[in-house]
Amino acid sequence: MNMNEIKEITKKKAEKMMNRQILDLLIDKWKRELLPRKEEWLKNGWPSKLVQTSFELNGIAYEIYPEDIGLGGDCWDAGFMESIQPDIEKDLAAYGAMHIYHFGFLD
Repeated sequence: MNMNEIKEITKKKAEKMMNRQILDLLIDKWKRELLPRKEEWLKNGWPSKLVQTSFELNGIAYEIYPEDIGLGGDCWDAGFMESIQPDIEKDLAAYGAMHIYHFGFLD
């Protein structure tokens, strides 16, 4: 969508567009900075399941799963995401996310 073509936009649509830009930026950051740590983590890692991070950004609820940040769907990828959730939370909070909750169960 070309921003010059927009004549009028609702507040909710503008918030969703801004949120998408923020999330795309953060996901790219996590892929570059956090995923390379997986190889080292695997030496002492753990399997997990049903891992996700949920949060609100500008009043809109979101959930992030391992697949969303470039991981596969197996229990080791879920365990790795569980291990980087503190980093994810820090980054989300820096962009104004609230009500950040992490879920996951040891497999």
